[in-house]
Amino acid sequence: MKQQHDSRPSPDALTPSAHPPSALQPERHARLVTLSAPAMEDLHRQLDSPSVTVILTDSAGTVLRAIGTRPRAADTIAPQGIGIAAPILPPAGGLLGFIDVDISQLGWLTHANALVQTAARIIEHRLIESEPEGFLLLRFHRYPAVLGTPLEALTLFDAEGCVLAANRVALELLASCTEDGATDAPACFTTHWRGIVGYAALGLRQPFTLRDRRGMQYSARASLRRGAHP
Repeated sequence: MKQQHDSRPSPDALTPSAHPPSALQPERHARLVTLSAPAMEDLHRQLDSPSVTVILTDSAGTVLRAIGTRPRAADTIAPQGIGIAAPILPPAGGLLGFIDVDISQLGWLTHANALVQTAARIIEHRLIESEPEGFLLLRFHRYPAVLGTPLEALTLFDAEGCVLAANRVALELLASCTEDGATDAPACFTTHWRGIVGYAALGLRQPFTLRDRRGMQYSARASLRRGAHP
């Protein structure tokens, strides 16, 4: 994870940028392994094949955990076969995927890909929702029914509205609404940051309307982190 020196933290950081990356790496990997475990086990169960290995790696490709047939080496994805992988909070977060040494399973890959993508999104949510730092958690999507599911955009902000962490759905939306790549709420949304904080402070279950700089309209929910004050 590259350390940030400006006032806008990287949106793909799993941990706050104020600490040295070398000091945080073991802790970050431990969080990733712990929070990924239920989704990995469920993915392995749904893939339902004795020839499948579900693998979690860090951003460098080092295997952090494997379920099923073990790789030949602890630090590489070694078995030959077919497989699919999905990023987790790219580029620094990690990778979730599987390898099936039975290459006759090619017709099954479309369904398997959907399972992997969903599992990766669930892990992203758990990492962001359990992140100890942060001021406000924002969920948004064009369709209200998607809120609270792995398909929603999920973003964690600091008190000034800068992005601390965001899932892939949010990263795509935030990247497309600003020309200079800014990663803060005032640059992305016409809905004022104070208004978003106000909605969060009220603790309303009913979604509010969030508008971005392109004129897109979303249903959104916001919540303040424990100990945060508007």
